[in-house]
Amino acid sequence: MPLFTFYPCRPDGSSSAFETFECPGDDEALVRARRVLADHQSAVEVVIWQGDRQVGALSRVTDAA
Repeated sequence: MPLFTFYPCRPDGSSSAFETFECPGDDEALVRARRVLADHQSAVEVVIWQGDRQVGALSRVTDAA
């Protein structure tokens, strides 16, 4: 199974941590990214990589009000 790396990023774009998980594919990695984002309350985004390929990013929804 492919190994994906998840970087929870702060509002300034920096990341002081990462997590790796094996996932069957990109869709499952995006599902895992939601959990990583929920686990890192200071993060506003999680960037997902598989090796040197950026799979995508998932941002936290914030209220504009």
